[in-house]
Amino acid sequence: MGPTEFNQLVAYSAWATDRILATCEPLTPEAFAQPVTPDPGWGSLRGLLVHALDAEYGWRTVLEGESDSGVLEEIDFPDVATLRTRWAEEHAAWARFAAALTPERLADGYGERPDDGPRVWQTIMHVLFHSAQHRSEAAAILTGMGHSPGELDLDVYLRATQG
Repeated sequence: MGPTEFNQLVAYSAWATDRILATCEPLTPEAFAQPVTPDPGWGSLRGLLVHALDAEYGWRTVLEGESDSGVLEEIDFPDVATLRTRWAEEHAAWARFAAALTPERLADGYGERPDDGPRVWQTIMHVLFHSAQHRSEAAAILTGMGHSPGELDLDVYLRATQG
């Protein structure tokens, strides 16, 4: 898999996340932040989505060799609109990062152990799978609230963007 395919997967991940966020829009801030059962580990739909955004942000800054400004806090996102605005910024940053990928960059190491640590491509895959896991949890929560986001499959994205 090369830079073109990674660009496509990053774009797909943003598309799928946007569908989740669009499905959240009718929720009141109270419903968005209410505790959920079963709890996938982040307390609420808002907590889950802020965690997913924080992971995307954190790993991108690591891969770019930047210092991040710390963990994103759930309290800083009182409603879906605030979260959606910040996630749009992150999607744009990931798109810029992915557009600059080369086969050599994908094969590079990074961080404190560039020679024997993970490769850039492996960490990108980790981020994409992590986001997919949390989108599926969010989709289950939303469906339980009566707001299914519909299909989030890659083939649906491909038909929507290439047809």
